[in-house]
Amino acid sequence: MGALPQRYILIATFWCTRLQKVEASTSKGTRFGALRFYAALAIVIFVLHTIDAVIVSMPVVLPEPDHDLSLALRQKQLDLWSEMNKLLIAVATLTIGAIGGMMVNRDKARPLDPPQLRRAAASWLFCALSLYFGYLSYQQATRMLNHGVFDPFTARLWWPARGQFWTFLISIIILGDFVYSSIRGKAAAHS
Repeated sequence: MGALPQRYILIATFWCTRLQKVEASTSKGTRFGALRFYAALAIVIFVLHTIDAVIVSMPVVLPEPDHDLSLALRQKQLDLWSEMNKLLIAVATLTIGAIGGMMVNRDKARPLDPPQLRRAAASWLFCALSLYFGYLSYQQATRMLNHGVFDPFTARLWWPARGQFWTFLISIIILGDFVYSSIRGKAAAHS
């Protein structure tokens, strides 16, 4: 557990020094605002990932339930995992539609700036990755059930589920930046 926080500290230090160099080389304005947003985003993701890693690394010591209760609990695990997977697939699909709606229904008199286009493309890409990880999770769960077992904490199911969640979260944050930048751009154009 001791090496885990040190690795995160090294990663955070690297990105902070990199962001400071980029801040020094960029002019003030919208680029600096976006840079601050993504610096704050990197810190938030770092904190969330650290919390997740700490919670996952905690030992679980529970008494062994009887056989009938164990079967019912496994069924409940499968139901919970399935519902979360379905929810993330649905909201990722909805986000892809929101991105398309924003692109189609934007102000046609003003062309879309390249940074805005990159934000929309990045958000769409991360949604697509979330859908892929959801598919991969379903595939691995089906494979496990074919062998008569289900354990949501095996690496085969754990990593795709984490990938599905984190790529969706990143997509939503980038979409939020895209929407905010669009609103800010419209306000600046009208004033």
